[in-house]
This record gives sequence, C-alpha cells and structure tokens, in this order.
Amino acid sequence: MNPLLRTGIVVAVLMIAAPVPAWLLTPSKSIADTAPQIDLEKAIPKQFGGWRMIEGGVSLVPAAAQEEALNAIYSQIVSRTYINGQGERIMLSVAYGSTQTKQLRAHRQEVCYAAQGFKIDTLRKENISIKGIEVPATRMLATMGSRSEPVTYWFTMGNQVVRSYLDRELVQMKYAVSGYLPDGYLFRMSTISKDPKKAFENQHRFATELFTAMDKRLVTRLLGQPTAAPEARS
Repeated sequence: MNPLLRTGIVVAVLMIAAPVPAWLLTPSKSIADTAPQIDLEKAIPKQFGGWRMIEGGVSLVPAAAQEEALNAIYSQIVSRTYINGQGERIMLSVAYGSTQTKQLRAHRQEVCYAAQGFKIDTLRKENISIKGIEVPATRMLATMGSRSEPVTYWFTMGNQVVRSYLDRELVQMKYAVSGYLPDGYLFRMSTISKDPKKAFENQHRFATELFTAMDKRLVTRLLGQPTAAPEARS
C-alpha cells in the first residue's frame, strides 16, 4: 500500500475512534485466551526436508539485560541450529508473546543486535514468498569483528504480519475495539556467512521446507493468514 494512503487511513481511523468511550478501547482480555496454545517445541520439527537440528549452535546469546527484556515480552522461545547435507547451518529463533501491548511489543532485531555490539551494515524491507504468501520481512547484515551474520525476520500481531509502526497501530486498534489484546510471534533466521546473497537464498529455501513440515496451526499464525476475528464484547 502507498505510504501516503496508509497514513491517511490511520489518521482517518484515529479521528473516527476519538469520540469512542475510553472503556471500549481498553482491552480487558488477551486473544491468546480464546484458542488452545501452540507448543512451539512440538510444533516446530527437529528434522525436515534436508535439514536436521544439531546441538551447540552459534546463535546470538543475549546479555543479561536483553534476556530480561525477552522474558518480559515472550512466554515461549525456541532457538535451534539446523544443518543440511552440504554442511550449511541456519540458526532459527521463534518466540511467542501472549500480549503485545505498547510497552511489550516485539522488539526490532536490528536494535537487539546493535545492543549486543553488532554493526548493522545493511537493513532493507523485502517481501518473500512462502507457500504462495507474500510475507513482509526485514533483512539485515549484522557484523562484529570477523563474524558476518545475514538475518531475515518478521513479526506477527494477532493474525497479521506487521512491519511498520502504522501496521501495529491498526492491528492493535482492531483488537482493542473488540476488547482484546493481540498476541504475537517473532520469526528469525540467520546464518554465519560472508556471502549475504547466497545466505538469504538459503534461508528462503530453509523456510519453504520448514513451513511445509510445520504444524499447520503455527503456519497460519506465522504467515499471517486470515483467521476468525475476535467478537466484540457486549
């Protein structure tokens, strides 16, 4: 959507919502309470296609302050390293937060990496196609010393992938009118590689195979496919 048109829509929505009584826009329940919780450990396969999980990967280890923030935002975090027959490795992190409020919204990965001492050399928005769905992802190259780490990630709030501040505001308002706080997921893939182009292509193949083997309920949530909207409270 054109950025100017999107901004206009948000402004219009906010103007319309202004007269609405405050209690209607104050969520009292989490959307996470309306459906059975997905167990990430079970929903994400440890072996699929040409990939298998290995122990002792080289994923990003957060500092104490970052870890505390993660625990406040997410109620489930799964971090794994996978390897294929060619010896290529991909680090995967999937995290779930049952309430995505303004204070506890999923954090941007470029901020998280920078806080760990990484330099963000490139940062771009890119739609990637997975199972016929265009996913609005963010890609970046994080470097620290000799370590070069191409990263692909995206967030969901409720049943929608969100990338911009305006996306998040619209989703949060939609749920707030119905009296709910949206839940959300972080999906991140990264590779230790000095060839970002090849790394991103490999991550795309990895994601395609992973989502084919993954629990279909989690696929729906991570790709932002339409689900039943919450009913407005009476």
